[in-house]
Amino acid sequence: MGKEKEVVLVTGGSRGLGKTLAVGFARSGYRVAVHFRSDRKAAEKTVGKIREEGGEALSVAADLSAPGDAGQMIDRILDAWGGLHVLINNAATIQDGPLISLSDSAWSLVMETNLSGPFRTLRQVIPVMERQGGGRIVNIVSLAGLRGSTGQVNYAAAKAGLIGLTLAAARELGPMNIRVNAVSPGFMETDMTEGLPGPVRDRALRESCLNRFCDPGDVFRFIRNLVQLKGVTGQVFCVDSRID
Repeated sequence: MGKEKEVVLVTGGSRGLGKTLAVGFARSGYRVAVHFRSDRKAAEKTVGKIREEGGEALSVAADLSAPGDAGQMIDRILDAWGGLHVLINNAATIQDGPLISLSDSAWSLVMETNLSGPFRTLRQVIPVMERQGGGRIVNIVSLAGLRGSTGQVNYAAAKAGLIGLTLAAARELGPMNIRVNAVSPGFMETDMTEGLPGPVRDRALRESCLNRFCDPGDVFRFIRNLVQLKGVTGQVFCVDSRID
């Protein structure tokens, strides 16, 4: 009997970077759980693509801003495949605006989705990974969380918090052989960024030493290699071509 396939959960896996990660991990021999919040059609399309290529995938719905949904999502994955070896906290949203006029609802939605969601999901996978003898967690962060971003105080604060969560969790979970790292991709052309103003996109291009946007495929390949490393945890990696 061959070795059982490892299971990876990609939150926000129905589109953008998440879709690239989901399809890439499936092609690399993983079983992939594709999380979505509301767009079931997009998630099923991603799952369908994976299955057409001979991979194993399922879609899992969850509103990660709701306290109970993360646990239900993990339970469904365990019911289907009996384990979970890699968690990629990728789901995120933006509600940009000037600090002086940013609403409480815009602040709360971004904080709940981009920070509380990864926290709740990570908390749920700890006992699963501990029973398995270890696991890997990758939190997708942002340069905004490292240096700030005008008009994105909520997004920057959430991503900065996720970096802190990564570092603290790595210390706490290391004795369980659970490795926790963060990856900060460069500016990518995705569903989430396509609505940004032209000057924002132009600035990102000017700041690139290679004069091009980040390739989601490069981010996938970096993360795939990262989760295979046994001695790396508590790190924040910038997969980018900008130099500050």
